[in-house]
Amino acid sequence: MKAVIIEDETAAVTSLRAMLTENQVVQVDVIAELESVEECVDWFRNNPAPDLIFMDIHLADGSAFGLFEQVDVPSPVIFTTAFDSYALQAFQVNSIDYLLKPVTTASLARALEKLRRLTSEERNSHIEHTNDSIRTRHLLKNLLITKADKFYPLPVDEVCFFYTLNEKVMAYTADGKVHPVDRTLDALGEQLDGDIFFRANRQFIIARKAIRDIDLWFGSRLSVNLQIPLPERIIISKTKTPVFKRWIAAEQ
Repeated sequence: MKAVIIEDETAAVTSLRAMLTENQVVQVDVIAELESVEECVDWFRNNPAPDLIFMDIHLADGSAFGLFEQVDVPSPVIFTTAFDSYALQAFQVNSIDYLLKPVTTASLARALEKLRRLTSEERNSHIEHTNDSIRTRHLLKNLLITKADKFYPLPVDEVCFFYTLNEKVMAYTADGKVHPVDRTLDALGEQLDGDIFFRANRQFIIARKAIRDIDLWFGSRLSVNLQIPLPERIIISKTKTPVFKRWIAAEQ
């Protein structure tokens, strides 16, 4: 069985490769390791379909779901993710399985066994349903904010940026208000419109409309300045800089 690993963490790729080599369910030959949506799109447009894809949801240049919006993904998918079971409920797609990180030998064997038992017809149905369900997922339009003994709706188009610190996520709006958000930044990254919001780094998701200007920063990085005060500087890594430049230059 030929497999592709889509993952941007080197340690995770190394660990998964080792477990695949040692697994007793089915022989797996890893033919490609891809770490960005851009790299995935290019690979799938120019190579025969593998028998299986291991796909992390979060990649260096954004959500792996973006791959499904640009090409037909012609293979069964096993998602790997750091989300807990509660967060996964927001991203139900018809995948073979979810492997929560860190991936274990037992969970990998279970997923491979599920795949092995599928008939050809069932595999084709899985592939079709996965592509359709991801492409038609609903983007987040409003957040329900709970504060003290009250709650209220917050339209996401009013948010300038989302910021996380000590596992708490806050939404900052142009009026200077700060709103507690009961979702992780990873979860928000999957639910927000990628044309409007950009995952700058582990601390920030920023809105296009809130960007004032951008400074060149040390080590081929960028520093993004917004129209409202920030709790800390927003740095775009060297790896993400080309992706960010294309995003900010794209016509809306």
